[in-house]
Amino acid sequence: MSLAERIVDTMKESAQDYKLERVHLGLIYSCVQLDNGAAGVSFTFPEMHPCGHNILKPDIPLSGRRAADIITHLGAGDLLASSLALATINALLASVNPPPEFIQGDILDILHIERDDQVCMVGCFLPLMAQFDRIGVKVVSVDQKHKPGAQPAEAVNSLLPESQIAIITATAIINSTIDHLLELAASCREVAILGSSTPMLKEAFTGTPVTSLSGIRVTRPDKVLQTIAEGGGFRIFKQFVEKVNLKL
Repeated sequence: MSLAERIVDTMKESAQDYKLERVHLGLIYSCVQLDNGAAGVSFTFPEMHPCGHNILKPDIPLSGRRAADIITHLGAGDLLASSLALATINALLASVNPPPEFIQGDILDILHIERDDQVCMVGCFLPLMAQFDRIGVKVVSVDQKHKPGAQPAEAVNSLLPESQIAIITATAIINSTIDHLLELAASCREVAILGSSTPMLKEAFTGTPVTSLSGIRVTRPDKVLQTIAEGGGFRIFKQFVEKVNLKL
């Protein structure tokens, strides 16, 4: 069973109780608010955001749809539908009180990194790279977009297995590359899933190499929805969320 399937299987019972109230498919992120007011976000791949998206047409209007129907698109071949599914899952997770194990703050607050470690970052988190530079930790970044300082995507096959710390973007769940990445990271001492898309769902990651989850909880849904509808990203809506971490 893939990780996406495990996430959906874990959430399908609780998803029966909720419907989508508001949906914004922004240029950078998608955001879903449920009929209980809780909201969740996920990354939207820009290249998969054409006008009149065919896969979503049978589900439109999205408002009023059952959350249980929408989450089944997670890991599907259609990236926009998969993103919408993950945003819905994150909204469902925000519908319950955060568990006492949640640790607020930055991912570096929970990772145990030694000076001789090599960190392989799948996805280019530039602010985090700057922090690693300041503490003198070697970081190799792999990114499909060829951001400055990043290795091409295919380099992950050699870089992850030889690293001690793996930091993997949660967008890998959306495009179904996560299972391969976790196989490559099996020998890493620490494996963290990072980003606004991260589903803070301990049960789904049991039995995987993942040792920590680092994501967000939306605290001001209206503000996040407005930001995403206007094409904004995390740098703008970060003031309306809280960063949360979970050790597994």
